[in-house]
Amino acid sequence: MAEKLLLAVNPRAGKGQAKRVLLEIVSMLTDGGFDVTVLPTKPGAETPEKIASLLREGGYDRAVACGGDGTLHLTVEGVLRAETHTPVGYIPLGSTNDFANSLSIPTSWREAVKMLLKAAPTGHDIGFFNGHPYTYIACCGAFAETSFTTSQTLKNQLGHAAYLLGALPALTTLHPLHLEVEAEGLHVAGPFLFCAMANTRSMAGVVHLKQEQVHFQDGKFELLLIRYPNNLLDAGKLAAKLLASDTEDPLVLLHHVSSCKIHSKTPISWSLDGEDGGKHTEIALSVEKSAIDILKSAKTS
Repeated sequence: MAEKLLLAVNPRAGKGQAKRVLLEIVSMLTDGGFDVTVLPTKPGAETPEKIASLLREGGYDRAVACGGDGTLHLTVEGVLRAETHTPVGYIPLGSTNDFANSLSIPTSWREAVKMLLKAAPTGHDIGFFNGHPYTYIACCGAFAETSFTTSQTLKNQLGHAAYLLGALPALTTLHPLHLEVEAEGLHVAGPFLFCAMANTRSMAGVVHLKQEQVHFQDGKFELLLIRYPNNLLDAGKLAAKLLASDTEDPLVLLHHVSSCKIHSKTPISWSLDGEDGGKHTEIALSVEKSAIDILKSAKTS
């Protein structure tokens, strides 16, 4: 008997590629032994609730996101709402695909499907932002808004370059975030350029952490704080180090934590998995160990 697979698809993802290759993806999955149900995604709470309902009532064996990191976010939220612990797969068709890059999931959709057919479920930690789940990153500060303010049309036309183009205006408007941060063994306050609580080796395709710095099922996320540089020279040196995966800098604080509280006097915009997380002054971040099962290659730690 064929296993049942729920395929959540963002039709606009991948420069519109999702619509063009959907039939081939479904065909490959069907030939691989799955009974596939396709669900087009929509922004907002409707899609996670629909996914949760289908998983609870339909007895699906796998839930697979086909699109960008935002599509994966919606799928994971739906699985968590369903409380079925259905394994989650990912066919990346987005512009940056930070999560896929971190897990060594192929960014070629054909190769991703092939891997998915042989993949095994592995426990994966999930973050919570004021009680709301997110898959791999909550961040604020420099360029954090770029991913959700860059238009879908520009993403479709230019791919990853759209994010870099969208970030250019921010270079002239960078301002310090005045934060107070409390975590395990850490209490710091002051002006910061960037703040993230993440479980990824790649952030916005710009900041990269080394493989040994990130573990996906240790019950901890990486708290990355970048202090506001005093001058352009310091900023330039810092940027060069981050692009080279070098976090050894006086301006960089990197801690592995399971919870964190952040306070700011004025509301600050946050990004959750590349989507708009709203403006907040009080943030409580936490990690649930192995909250979901991710379908990936056994070679990936």
